[in-house]
Amino acid sequence: MIPGPAPRRARLATAPAVLVLLALLAVLGPGLLAPVAAAADPIVPPNANDVVRRLADANARAEAANEQAMGAREQLPVKRAEADRTARAAVASRTAVDAAHGRLEKAYTSVDQLTRSTYQGSGLDQLGALLSSPSPQDYLDKVALLDTVSEANRAVLQGYLDASSAAEAAQHDADTRAVDAKRAADDALRAVTDAARTKAEADRDVAAANAALARLSPADRAELRSGGVTNFPTTIAGTSLGIDALRAALTRQGAPYVWGATGPRTFDCSGLVQWAYRQIGIAMPRVAAAQQQVGSPVTPEQAQPGDLVFFGDPAYHVGIYVGGGEFLEAPQSGDVVKVAPLRGNISAIRRIAPA
Repeated sequence: MIPGPAPRRARLATAPAVLVLLALLAVLGPGLLAPVAAAADPIVPPNANDVVRRLADANARAEAANEQAMGAREQLPVKRAEADRTARAAVASRTAVDAAHGRLEKAYTSVDQLTRSTYQGSGLDQLGALLSSPSPQDYLDKVALLDTVSEANRAVLQGYLDASSAAEAAQHDADTRAVDAKRAADDALRAVTDAARTKAEADRDVAAANAALARLSPADRAELRSGGVTNFPTTIAGTSLGIDALRAALTRQGAPYVWGATGPRTFDCSGLVQWAYRQIGIAMPRVAAAQQQVGSPVTPEQAQPGDLVFFGDPAYHVGIYVGGGEFLEAPQSGDVVKVAPLRGNISAIRRIAPA
């Protein structure tokens, strides 16, 4: 159970379009960033001076931007694959339309031969009206044409009706898939262009935080790292997945925080969680916002060691609860992996359990 007041509750084409998307991805490369950085609460040590507070503010902005950047980079291949899949489906559906119309043409030829050999006068007029009607079945319902011909001839006419219906269904399917393909390509292109537009801003946040860190005096650096311990015991009782991951993560105490790092010697917050679960054979998403969707929600009263604790909406920071109102985290640039007291801006708690 997490002591103290309850935390606030928090609320992933057409062929030319796909080609444009692939070209943009090739030009922009793997370092794409997400659209908008979430507002983040700074991690301010107790009794910190103004210099340390300003660095914590810069770190918070940079962490949120960097987390969203990595999330966008993780989603772009998914969006690209979806655009490619729907484009292939659209091409296949157009091929199906061509095949259906080919069968319809053959059926029409058979009916035409039947007409010439069987009907004269009004009978031919009736069948001609049938073939020119936009809805042959509706017309047949009125004139009962099939009742006037033999079984063999009826099969020929029914074949035409079936082919006509199949061609119409194939065309409808092709139209729907073309719309789906364009929508998927537009979504992927929008993700690429949004990422490109905000790349400079996110890079600027990280650069500002790094520059502020470089200007810190040794005393300020020590102040920034205060408020936690790096010698928390790794011998935590329990057999849950969360406990197993926590034990692995505790072996990284003292490892420096580095933007975008996933171990084994340096980490950011979500990188530490991902690394810890990788050690026990479980694949976790890369960023905090995606990790927040894994597992089951837990109330503060139900919290146990090993549960994941999230901050922000969408989540921009994550740590692992160790019990007693403390959690393990990779806090911010200039600090190290450590166990620290929980802060009051928790947005969610999740428990990872076997599927």
